[in-house]
Amino acid sequence: MMGSEFPAIDPADLEQVRSALRAADPEGRLAPIGLRRIVIGQDALPMLPAIVTEVARGPRIVLVMDRTPMRRAGRDLKPDVVRLLEEHFASNVVVIGADRSEIHGEERDLEEVKVAVNGAGCVVALGSGTITDLCKEGTRQAGNLPLVVVQTAASVNAFSDNMAVLVKSGTKRTMASRWVDALLIDLQILADTPLPMTQAGFGDLMAVWTAPADWYLASLVGMDSSYHAAPVAMLREPAHALLGRAAGLAERRLDALDWLARVLTLSGLTMGATGKTAPLSGTEHLVSHLIDMEAIQSGRPVALHGAQVAVATILAAAAWHIFLNELDPWDVALDRAFASPEDMESAVRAAFATIDPAGRVGEECWNDYRQKLQRWHTARPHVEVFLRSWTVHRTVLQAMILPPEQIAVALHAAGAPTRFSDLDPPVPPDVVRWALLNCHLMRNRFTLADLLFSLGRWNTAFVERLLEASRVAGGGL
Repeated sequence: MMGSEFPAIDPADLEQVRSALRAADPEGRLAPIGLRRIVIGQDALPMLPAIVTEVARGPRIVLVMDRTPMRRAGRDLKPDVVRLLEEHFASNVVVIGADRSEIHGEERDLEEVKVAVNGAGCVVALGSGTITDLCKEGTRQAGNLPLVVVQTAASVNAFSDNMAVLVKSGTKRTMASRWVDALLIDLQILADTPLPMTQAGFGDLMAVWTAPADWYLASLVGMDSSYHAAPVAMLREPAHALLGRAAGLAERRLDALDWLARVLTLSGLTMGATGKTAPLSGTEHLVSHLIDMEAIQSGRPVALHGAQVAVATILAAAAWHIFLNELDPWDVALDRAFASPEDMESAVRAAFATIDPAGRVGEECWNDYRQKLQRWHTARPHVEVFLRSWTVHRTVLQAMILPPEQIAVALHAAGAPTRFSDLDPPVPPDVVRWALLNCHLMRNRFTLADLLFSLGRWNTAFVERLLEASRVAGGGL
């Protein structure tokens, strides 16, 4: 590690992580971490052949990458990795999406990976979160082939969890997949990564200050019994300390990059142990997912995931601020809070018909949403208890949220976008408004947006209020 001041459990010490989770989970609710090895260091790349040798089950090594150019210490990274593997193994190189400018994790991308890795003794994924997710799922479907990931950007936390974010019927879906066998993070590669990708990784972690509250809220109202305090607590101290290193990320300092890589890796491990992305994916991710879905349907390029999430987190924090300060539990009309399946099916299909008139996206989203609606109709007793105990819950929830202006300040220090118009490419205001208004209709997970919608608050007027509050805080459109 680049310094001894890292205050948390070091994700590169997997036994330490496992021990800490066992101690915090006497009931055994958390899943075991299946990663065998994590290496994080300034000169980690030369260890790749030894790591592959440890996990390989056959002589043929398949290196999977995309078309994106990458560098390390001023050199072209991909030829160097090819040579490094070819010096030790019989290797095949496969470029996914070679005939396309971008890949999004669609069905055709996954099929390419599955064909490429068939019969491999070990697969090495070199690249982004999308390539990693495709290789996770592709190797899982091919019989859990050994998989080593060389992380080429500190852009997301997907490298160290056991899930994959892929596109199904035009809809972004997070699915259970598999753990990689080994993860290699070379800080010199991260230092040569385009700065917006590093800023996106920092931005992805801003969800620490809103998503856990969504998860906890879902548990309070009887919508998700999986909430566990240990993964949330494990991340708060290092994530908070990382805020003070934002400027170092903008300067590409190795010590700051080391911190970012470790916090991202730790966050992935906690999600994997939980078996879901809820510890770091709430309302802010729903907004980002809908923006991505609209872009894919309309043929527009998409912004970096973490950058988009960060801007949406300012909005989510503003929503929490309003909710925590204005909810009057004695003024809630619960009889009107449980919409009928017929009304909600119509609403879901209409919302997504605007981006997909053929209805594939609406069908996929309704299949997920109706499960959430069924649970909501049985959760009324929990909701009533939640409202009666609001004073206690409010105190706990307030401690989980950062003010939106503090999130914007940290992003600004890192040089990261704070407004949708600052993203690359910028997101049109009408798309932002559509994504905000309809984000809760996308999937099965319950968040603050669901509760506010059921209470009659999450509507066009509330969206405009959120945009204005975010503008004042330094974010918004």
